[in-house]
Parts: sequence; structure tokens; C-alpha cells
Amino acid sequence: MKIGIAGVGGIGSNVARHLAQAGMPHLKVVDFDGVVPDNLNRQFYSMDQVGCPKVDSLKQNLQNIHPAIRVETLNLRLGPDNMARIFSDCDGVVEGLDDPGTKKQLMEALADAGIPVVSASGIAGQDMDGIAVRTMGNCHIVGDFSTDIAHALLFPPKIAMIAARMAQIVLKLKQTIFPKGIYGILGEAFSLGRSNVTMAEQLVDTGIDILQYREKPGTKDRKTMLEECEKIRKITADAHVPFIINDFLDIAMIIGADGVHMGQTDLPVRAVKQLAPRLLVGCSTHSPAQAAQAMADGADYIGVGPLFATQTKEDVCEAVGLEYLEYVSANLDIPFVAIGGIKRHNLADVVSKGAKTVCLVTEIISARDIGKRMQEIRQVMQRVS
Repeated sequence: MKIGIAGVGGIGSNVARHLAQAGMPHLKVVDFDGVVPDNLNRQFYSMDQVGCPKVDSLKQNLQNIHPAIRVETLNLRLGPDNMARIFSDCDGVVEGLDDPGTKKQLMEALADAGIPVVSASGIAGQDMDGIAVRTMGNCHIVGDFSTDIAHALLFPPKIAMIAARMAQIVLKLKQTIFPKGIYGILGEAFSLGRSNVTMAEQLVDTGIDILQYREKPGTKDRKTMLEECEKIRKITADAHVPFIINDFLDIAMIIGADGVHMGQTDLPVRAVKQLAPRLLVGCSTHSPAQAAQAMADGADYIGVGPLFATQTKEDVCEAVGLEYLEYVSANLDIPFVAIGGIKRHNLADVVSKGAKTVCLVTEIISARDIGKRMQEIRQVMQRVS
């Protein structure tokens, strides 16, 4: 999960701090300003960073707290010509801007893009009892909604409290947001002798955005699968990485997985939702009709593919090609993962057709150097998007 921070002053830098302390894996921080001494009482910087770009200083401070966190930095001024593009790869955005006009432009740009926003209003003064949360569509606003900085001084404890509430909202959003980025699938048949638990540790350490456990029925007994998934659940939970179980709803419910993924011949989505309403439910689809049915049944996301020929599943249908991906991207309002035969050489084509979440199976778990392979994949995605 990647969260954008627009403006890293008092609100933005403190929300980022709370998220790092909570283990958030990936942030993108954007600001054009430098650290100044007058604001150190309410911003997450130190005296030795005065004069340095805020984004670089914040990255250093966050990694001191959470060494594994990925922090992308952009030292630039946000405006209507770049806002939507900069945050298009984010699963949510924290608004911490000073200028009311820029704040309004950002909210409008992200609303049009369907990206959740957590913002603040009424952060000045010392009244902390009036802090509340209002939700309007995809936007969550924290503050007292009345005390403006033009009429009262900023009070550091109040800013810290508002920032903490905003971070709490972001962490709750994580439970309902389907991440953009790299969707990994475990399978020991393709992992060069490495166990699923070992692979989960390596994938989480190298920044996988969502992880699925997929073992073919009959390859292992269910008790062994359950024990593996319990270990992987702890690994993914500690790293705040969503964990999906393929097919086995009972295991998903027992271990407290984040979701379950079903194929066209597995349990129907509607039935799964009745049994486990809190789980994210994904459904593999191979045509517009199947996608429409999955949406009607209440799927939280769909698999779109196989885009190319693949050997990782024995019962897979013929490749559907990029045309189906283009259709889903242009016409359907549901999160999706592009899957099936995706490699580094064709990944750019997949991303250019609208895929924000991509699944590469053997291209990742069959690599000897997982970290290097993940870096190569991200470079392609960032270059195209």
C-alpha cells in the first residue's frame, strides 16, 4: 500500500511519522519547501536539518524509525497541472497543504481520480475537545472545522492530535483499499526449492504490495497448508501487507487473512460474501460477462486474464489478450489485477493499457535475486505510468 503526503509541514510530517511508527510500507512525500527553525516545535524535523529540503529530511527521519519503509520524494510545488499525475499511483493521499486554493485544487483532482483523501480543517487554537471527523464521499476531514490559522495561533499538541487521528483513518482505509503495485503469488513448484514461508519473508522485505497463497489441491495436506498460512499471516500482518488465500475459504477464515480469491469454478462470490462478509473477495474473470457477474455478486476486485499464455495453472483458459484488459480499464469501476503470462518484456504493454496492479508469478518467485527482480519490475512500472 502506498500513501501520498501532499505537503509535509506540521500536519503532513507528523502524519508520516505516525504511519512509519505503525509500519506503513510505502510513502510518497511531496513538498517544495525547506526546513525552517521557527516551525520545529510542531514539525517532525531537527535543528541540524534547517535549510535542507523537507522531503529529504523527512525521508531520513522516517527511515530512522522504520528502516524498511520505502519513501519516494518529490521536491516540487503542487499545482492543477501535476496533482492527479503525481498521486495516480497512490492508494490514498494525506492533504497537509497551507494554501487554501491549492488545497481545494488537490481535493477536486483526487475526487475526480477516485483516490481517498484524508484532510484537516480547523487546526489552530488550543481547543482540543472539539476535534471531530467528517466524511464526505471519498474524503475524510479532521479538525474543529472553525478555528483558522488567520484567527488563532497554532498549538503543537493540537496539531499532533489531529495528525494522529488522520493517521488512524489512513490505517483503517488500508483494510478496505485494494493496493496498487505488485501482486505476488506463492507456489513452491516455481520457487527454486525455497519454501512458501521463506518466499513470503523475501517478498515482504523487498516491498510486495499484496500477497496470495496459492497451492494446488493435493500437493500438500490441509494441515500443512494451514500451518504455512498461519506463519505467513504473521509475516504479512507485521508488514501491513494484505494477505489473500486462493480457493481455501476455511483457511482464510481460520487465520484471519485479509481476503480470499475465487475462480470461475470455485465457490460463488455471493456465497463467500455471506459466509465471510469482512473478507476482501476477488474473482478471476476472462470476459466482460464474467466481470459483470462478479461485480453483481459483490466482488471487491477481479482478476483480468490470463493476458498471455501461462504455465502456472493446469486448468487455465486460453489467453484473453490485452483487449479485455483495455475493456475493463475503460469501462468498469472495480479494482482489478492484471494476471497471466506477464513478464518484464511485456509488462510495459500491460501498464500502458491501464493496469495499476499487476501479478507476475514465475517472473518473481523463480528469480534467484528477488530484490533485484522486484526493483526491475518497479522501474518498468514507474517509467510507463
